[in-house]
Amino acid sequence: MLDSRREVPAQSSQIWLVRSSYALFGVVLFLAFVIATFPYSATLTNLLAPMAMQISIADQHLDFPFGARLSDVRVTSATSGAPVFESPAVSVTPSFLSLLMLHLGVHVNADLYGGVGKVTARPSGGGTALSFDLKTVDISRQHLYQLPGVTASGILSGNGEFWISRDDFEKNTGRGDLSASSLLLSTVITPIRLANAVAKFKLDQGVLTIESLKTAGGDLILDASGTIQIGPDADSTILALQFTLTPTPAGADRFRFLPALLPPHPPGSPEAYQITGALSAPRIR
Repeated sequence: MLDSRREVPAQSSQIWLVRSSYALFGVVLFLAFVIATFPYSATLTNLLAPMAMQISIADQHLDFPFGARLSDVRVTSATSGAPVFESPAVSVTPSFLSLLMLHLGVHVNADLYGGVGKVTARPSGGGTALSFDLKTVDISRQHLYQLPGVTASGILSGNGEFWISRDDFEKNTGRGDLSASSLLLSTVITPIRLANAVAKFKLDQGVLTIESLKTAGGDLILDASGTIQIGPDADSTILALQFTLTPTPAGADRFRFLPALLPPHPPGSPEAYQITGALSAPRIR
């Protein structure tokens, strides 16, 4: 005769297994529904709005198993139309942590000039909270940011986090770290090999503070710091930077003409130069 006491635990285990299977199936269906119906384009538009930016997407389709795949993505200034960011392929997934907090946030993974750019963005306190991580971005392949008479090459990486206010730019805060290797500036006079560079900066009350910017291993040693009072355009963006520029033994002969190109050293600071004035018309002294 079978022991009925042994059948009860077995039946309980079967019931628990069936219920767990139903629960798991329900969770999978819920995630599939969220991923399929998530408003990717609208969410990105809303998250960029506090930064006065707008986005255009050529095509969008689901990216198995999670998220969407966007092609030919461009982010531009909502005021001037100037390009800010571009990528041929961007993957976007919902931020499930933000969903639990009843906010629409996203994780963005973009192909970026031979490297990868990752951003997490979510609504926060009347603005947008975001964090970024850059890996092995080839500077020479970008053409959005150019200096007259200068082209740059090298590999850029970095990370940081920001909070961007929807209403008041001076409330924006953030910090970041950047590093570059094989950095080379090609000018009309001569190429300048800066090699390795490390920078640390922060944003607070509308002021971007460059806490440190240093290079090593190249023809010149650059050591810079200072502030940039960010305005709505280049004319109202004010610079207050200082730097030293010292040729290394490897670049001493090639750059012996450098002192003649720069203003005389300020009294009391025989090696320090300053960059002041508006971004549209900077002055070096």
